[in-house]
Formats: sequence, structure tokens, C-alpha cells
Amino acid sequence: MNRLLLLTYMDVLVTRNFNRTAERLNITQSTVSARIRQLEDELGVRLFERGRGGAAPTAAGRRFEPHCRSFLAAWTMARRDLSTGDGAPRPNLRLQVQFSIAKPMLVEWSQAIREQEPCANLYLEANFSEQIQRDILSGDSDLGIVYAPQTYPDISMTEIGLEHFVLLSTDSATYDNLDWRRYIKVAYTSYFEHQHDALIPEMAQSPTTLGSEDLAAHFLRNEGGAAYMPSHAVPMLLQTVPGLAQVQGAPVIPQPVYSIVHSRKRHDRLSNMAMATFRKIFQDQSTEPIDNVG
Repeated sequence: MNRLLLLTYMDVLVTRNFNRTAERLNITQSTVSARIRQLEDELGVRLFERGRGGAAPTAAGRRFEPHCRSFLAAWTMARRDLSTGDGAPRPNLRLQVQFSIAKPMLVEWSQAIREQEPCANLYLEANFSEQIQRDILSGDSDLGIVYAPQTYPDISMTEIGLEHFVLLSTDSATYDNLDWRRYIKVAYTSYFEHQHDALIPEMAQSPTTLGSEDLAAHFLRNEGGAAYMPSHAVPMLLQTVPGLAQVQGAPVIPQPVYSIVHSRKRHDRLSNMAMATFRKIFQDQSTEPIDNVG
């Protein structure tokens, strides 16, 4: 099956408009129409209903999406598995890790992989959970480490451990004396927010809400205040942020961490070795949180 037809179909699913897809793919609207028509002829079904309002997928058009993703992922994996650099086959491994987990993990992980697979080509990237999952589905990544995976038929997920988020402050080392006017809420995941708001309901609507750990660290370093940070980042923050301390008596918020792979790669030797290595490093670096509740 022609890969260009599949890519065009996937884009129309997003845009719901042939003209918009033509602009995004830098082709003419007539080319988009011809590709979709050819794909429909090959499948023997109508994928989109065309109208003045755009292109709406039919029931068959919606059902074809997971099959199309599988075709495209298989093609990407095949090209990567068959690629050779200087003529000698070299295994390729692409890992993406959630931003908050990446920094303290990737150096040690890559060193461990080099010891086990010296000839492997490694590509490492920190990204957001949603993009990591999209790249796993498309075959552009082999292994992802995320906080909050969504359920997809083509994604296999395994819980590898718990991250513990602890409250840090530049102003007070005790929970009862915290100045909540300087509190910074970090929106890590919906799971984290649910746990946070249940434990600290008065801060469900915080004066300042940030979208990432890096932004929160920047605020703590330059403005001071208090924020929940992942335990893996705490040692470095305590060394680099003047006056920062863990707040005693503050609740600790757990967050499950998952590894995700495409279902086609769940029995792949290199991916499984990489996943097991990351799990070991993650669990070795995980520290038991201080009991701050009592």
C-alpha cells in the first residue's frame, strides 16, 4: 500500500478539510482528493463524507485509523531495522523520557546500555507524555518512560515504580509555618493534581500555577517560595537553590511511572533490555520519602 496515501488520510483525519491538508503537506487540493479516492478504491469503502463544511470520516474511516497507524509504524520500524551505517548492521534504540525524569537518569542509563550493547546507535530525548506516546505509535521511538500514559490498543505499558513528589521551600522548613501566598502549584499530570487537591484542598486554586518542573525550579531559584518537586530532582535543587529545604510535616504525593512500547516491539530483545536497565536505575535512584505526615 502506498505510504503517501496513508499519510494523507491521517492528516485529513486531523484537519477534517482537504484544502487545509493540502497546505500542510505542500501539495494541491486535487492531489489530496486523488490520494483519498485512490485509497478508498483500494480499500473498497468510503473513508470521508465531503461537503461544504469539510471532510467528516465515515464509520469505516474511523475504523481504519488504528490499522493505518499500524501500517505506518511497521514501515518506520522496518526502515530503521534495515538501516546500516558503514555496511555493518548496528542496532538502533530510541528512548524518550518524561521531562521530570530525564535529567538524573539518562547518563547512567546510556552508560549501562553501552556496556551491554557497545555497537548500538542511541537516540535519547526528553519530551512530554503525549508526544512520547504519539512517537511510540508511529514507530519513531522504541521505548518511552512517562507519568501518565493513555490506553491504546497498540501500546503495551508496564509500571516500573513510583516517583515521590515532596514539598520544598525557601521560606520555612515546617508545614505549619509555610507562607501559602508564595506557593507555586506545578501541573505535572491529572493524577498528580487529583492527589494534590485532595491533600491540600485550599491550594487547588493556587496564586501561581506552572506547567513544568524546570519552570518551578527557575522560580524557586530566582523568586523563592514553595513547590512540590520530584524526589529525583531534590538533591540537585538543595545544592543549587539558596535556602531551599524539604518541608517537614508536608504530605508526600506518589506518582506511578510507566514504560511504554509499541505492541510490535514488546518481545524485542533490545527494547526489553533497555526497559529492564531503566527500571533498575530508576528503582536504585528512588529514595524512600521522609515520613513528613506525622
